[in-house]
Amino acid sequence: MKKNNIFNPYKKFTAMKSSLFYWIISISVLLMSCNQLSQEEQKFDALMQEVIDVHDEVMPKMGEISSLIRELESKIDTTEQGKSYANAQQDLKDAYDFMMTWMGDFSNTFPDHEDDGDIDSTKLSTQMKLLQKEEVKVIQLKDQINSSIENAKKLLGKS
Repeated sequence: MKKNNIFNPYKKFTAMKSSLFYWIISISVLLMSCNQLSQEEQKFDALMQEVIDVHDEVMPKMGEISSLIRELESKIDTTEQGKSYANAQQDLKDAYDFMMTWMGDFSNTFPDHEDDGDIDSTKLSTQMKLLQKEEVKVIQLKDQINSSIENAKKLLGKS
């Protein structure tokens, strides 16, 4: 004799479990697609990382700049060689000041606390243009820091 299975709790549970699984997958895919950055946002983030990387590369050289400035101080006099030391020291001071000014300006233009939520395309475009200008400045900064250090070391016989 065959049982009539009008109510089979196991079949109902399995069907519910399958539906729930597909529902969770669907919602997950939807949420992940909403969290994807646009291509423009990805370009902005990549450029921002490049700018920060250049800064991070030259920032540790600030201590070396300070040391070279102090070392050159005792060698400055009215002779031609003394004037060369003074010029090298001024180049180092200018590079140091450029770094300090650039960091202040950069943090004012791109504050840390800025909302990372949805950015409209107009604002993103404006920010991208500003960041491209900052990229040019930070490369100039890097070149100025490296050349002023190299020149000072050469004059001091350290290269």
